[in-house]
Amino acid sequence: MSYDLLFTFPKPTQRSVVEKYFASRPHYQINGSVVYQNQDTGVYFVFEFRPDTDNQDQLVGASLNVNYFRPHIFGLEAEPEVQAFVKCFQPSIEDPQMNGMGEGPYTPDRFLAGWNAGNAFAYESITSQQEGPFLSYPKAKLEAAWRWNRAKSATQQSCGDMLFVPSILFVMVDGQLQSAVVWGDGIPTLMPKTDTVIVVRDKLAPKPLFRSRVKDICIVAPDGLDALLGPFVEKGYAMPVRMPTYEMPSRDIARFFGNLPPFAGQLQVVSVDQVLTQDLLKEVR
Repeated sequence: MSYDLLFTFPKPTQRSVVEKYFASRPHYQINGSVVYQNQDTGVYFVFEFRPDTDNQDQLVGASLNVNYFRPHIFGLEAEPEVQAFVKCFQPSIEDPQMNGMGEGPYTPDRFLAGWNAGNAFAYESITSQQEGPFLSYPKAKLEAAWRWNRAKSATQQSCGDMLFVPSILFVMVDGQLQSAVVWGDGIPTLMPKTDTVIVVRDKLAPKPLFRSRVKDICIVAPDGLDALLGPFVEKGYAMPVRMPTYEMPSRDIARFFGNLPPFAGQLQVVSVDQVLTQDLLKEVR
């Protein structure tokens, strides 16, 4: 099940022109079709070309395909890309989705209305036929994590080399879905507010007598870092953050790392396309 839009160009357009457009934008890979895949957010979708029947190097249009039964953020990330494509090539539009645009004109609100309605139908249809379990996360928190990850590369660039900007991950910790960041060896990290912190110990791992250090992980609740790192603050990011005030791990941080118990439970990273929007899932069920 997928959201589909059909675009028809005002006149046949050279394939090379369309490919050059996509190649100039981030996160696209061109290999017959055009695949958008953002490694920071986990969002993906596909543009397919429609060549002229008499000349494969001329395109008469394209189509967009976005999978349903995905978190709502897939539509939020696809919309600006569709809007830019429409602005550049001025195609006519055929939108068969309920609550969609019909034959246009293109508007962001109508795109999202069609996407959200179709996605909700997919949620209802699939969950009525399958027992699950279905992983889900609250809409507002899911969207905040998406906005953080979407800006991560730009944030890292603005912070430079002295501060690490982590991705927000979704993980199963002993069977419970949680948002998480990784804090490795106490390095200065711009740490957003997540459900849990995965502490990775290497140089700061305990050193047993007569044996080498062994790299491991620990699980820490964010509240457990208040005394060590201070409170979360609002700094204009997608969510509150902890701002490091050190360049090298202090003795207190090294001691904190050394005293943590290693995590012995089950930890599994979950791709974001498997995390449904909880509010929508509750609504359709």
